[in-house]
Amino acid sequence: MKRDDILMGVGAGLVSAVLFATVIRGSLAGVLLFYLTPLPIAIVSLGWKHRAGLVASTVGAFAVALLFRPLTGLLFAVSFSLPTWWLAFLSLLAREAPAGPGIKEGETKRQWYPLGALAIWSAGLSIILTFGLALTLGPDYSAYRAAITELVQAAMRTGLADGIDELSGLGANTLSVESVANFMANYFVPGVAAAASTLLALLILLVAAKLVSLSGRLSRPLPQIAHEFVLPRATLFGLAGSFVLMPFGGWPRFVAIAIAGAVVILFAMQGLATAHVLIGRVAIRPLILGVGYTMILIAEPWTLISLALLGLADMVLSLRARSLDRSAPRSSF
Repeated sequence: MKRDDILMGVGAGLVSAVLFATVIRGSLAGVLLFYLTPLPIAIVSLGWKHRAGLVASTVGAFAVALLFRPLTGLLFAVSFSLPTWWLAFLSLLAREAPAGPGIKEGETKRQWYPLGALAIWSAGLSIILTFGLALTLGPDYSAYRAAITELVQAAMRTGLADGIDELSGLGANTLSVESVANFMANYFVPGVAAAASTLLALLILLVAAKLVSLSGRLSRPLPQIAHEFVLPRATLFGLAGSFVLMPFGGWPRFVAIAIAGAVVILFAMQGLATAHVLIGRVAIRPLILGVGYTMILIAEPWTLISLALLGLADMVLSLRARSLDRSAPRSSF
């Protein structure tokens, strides 16, 4: 590894550690910068190869350990730096494929690591991370549940209950700490945490790839996400497994909800890619997409569920493949 690569890795690791530390400010800007923690590691892993990314991950973990404590440094490594480095490493994997249509005989074409498989890795790591972080609140489910109850009580004391009543239309007598804590512990925390972590990891990787591509250091072409984001059919086994675990209480249900949340967000992403292809030749395509993305922000759960169903339909019926086949130019011979 070259000296410049090592220096880039060290610099990226230190920047990532600083971004991680901004969360202690408690401000909105600090939280937003905190979410960008993996970005420097993703950039150096894609632009200066995986060894520089591994240096960045190690340096960042040691820097956080020195700033806070060793356990926090370990948390930084397993939750931010190493998963990001691994996804970047996978995204640069390629193999030589035999010549196909449009390729001369004797030539080969590079097949890059599939986006769908990369997304599955992101979801799997997010599920493990969500479960691991929940275990830090208590080795058994009752301790985790008690910790969530304490957080809900603290939120109630700060006036969050009034806001929930206004949004949901529930009466003050209907809402209780027990019911809110039960919903948060059993459904909201595992489902939303796994889904958000999956989405954030893939978005960070995409932004890093675009930035590195602008510098000319990206060793692979940017993927056509609308065409190439195809989940393997084995994804359905994960969804089926979550349904099997759902009836059980405690940690099995927690894992089931985490799996369901991650899989739903993956299907929603495939549904969004499908929508881009299906309306590709519609005259008012920008308007439709603008309304669609606005609906994701305004009515997030229902819009994501609708996109997930579209993604599932694409997996079963090959909607994108049929649309692309119909729009492809036909040969006269």
